[in-house]
Amino acid sequence: MRRLLPMLGNPHRRFPIIHVAGTNGKGSVCAMLDSIYRENGYKVGLFSSPHLVELGERIRVNGKVLPLHGIEEYVRFIKPIADEMEAEKVGLGPTFFEMMTAMAFLVFAERKVDLAILETGLGGRLDSTNVVQPILSIITTIALDHCSILGHSIEEIAREKAGIIKRGIPALTGWLPDAANKVIREDADSKSSSLESMEDHQAIEFPQTNLVGEHQKRNAALAYRAVLKIAKAFPVEREKVRKALGKVSLEGRWQLIEGNPSMILDACHNQEGAIALQENLRNLRESVVVWLGASGEERALEVIKAVTPYAQEIRLFEIEQPRACSVSVLKKLIPENFLGRVTVGSCANFDRQLKEVDESSTLLITGSIYLVGDFLSHLRKHSMPLGSDFQDVL
Repeated sequence: MRRLLPMLGNPHRRFPIIHVAGTNGKGSVCAMLDSIYRENGYKVGLFSSPHLVELGERIRVNGKVLPLHGIEEYVRFIKPIADEMEAEKVGLGPTFFEMMTAMAFLVFAERKVDLAILETGLGGRLDSTNVVQPILSIITTIALDHCSILGHSIEEIAREKAGIIKRGIPALTGWLPDAANKVIREDADSKSSSLESMEDHQAIEFPQTNLVGEHQKRNAALAYRAVLKIAKAFPVEREKVRKALGKVSLEGRWQLIEGNPSMILDACHNQEGAIALQENLRNLRESVVVWLGASGEERALEVIKAVTPYAQEIRLFEIEQPRACSVSVLKKLIPENFLGRVTVGSCANFDRQLKEVDESSTLLITGSIYLVGDFLSHLRKHSMPLGSDFQDVL
């Protein structure tokens, strides 16, 4: 990225940025900040990942996704430079995610956004987004996830996330484990960054939000605190903040879809997310039919443990991803004392399988953002030539 961006004119230096990392909650906090600032009249760029249906979901300006023709236009501009880098030395060319990050910077610079909200892809220190000089760095939560890449302890993962903290730039963290707090505070002190933790406050206001769950109330509180920290540069009206948090757009996170059956889409895929999912299921006070797919056995086990106490039936899907769990592996992870039905599903015929679900039931689709995305795509009858497969073109 540090080689590519100068060749593109350093577009990332042409707008203010809030940089957000974290094991969970970063997508929610980014969506909340986007909603707040747009409601207050700012022109906002939002970079997030992964996408659910359309690749352009990753790059938004004032809530509008980058359309297909826009993506093609930027690819025509960036790809010759990327090819030149790769020709110079094999492996030197940018990855798919680096290309998308660079594309976001170009879009935000050309559209002259007032503020950009930037979500890290993975970790922080080595993430493609970590070339920016933000006005605020946020770390939402820290838990064990992506351990083979980020580390096998809370301290190691915290060290990676702390990489987004910049010298002299304020930082804000959510509610973190003590071990993570210690690492991040030491990192912030070494960079003369004024660090504030939500745990520093004895009395915290938890704003109301349309997103469901206690964890979303914490995310809303964190987003609101972030807004207050940079209020001199980007003033907001309290009533508009309240209104914005009541209409946050975030698909695939306990997303309720009315119908027969009614449906809940939740892309929970790790231990911390599974805790939030179980809490929401407990509050739902009814049993559900679960459609589940997952990447990685440890992740799958956490989600299965969360849903089995509330499931009358579990249908297992093998998603089309390199690390996807096979149906046979998922079956072995289901507890022996589970009394409901266990069936096998296919992403190729959602319509037929939906007809098999009792109209009075609630259908929960979870365990993988890719399964949720495939199902959303089906609901929209969406045939998009620029989905995940477009990575090969880039």
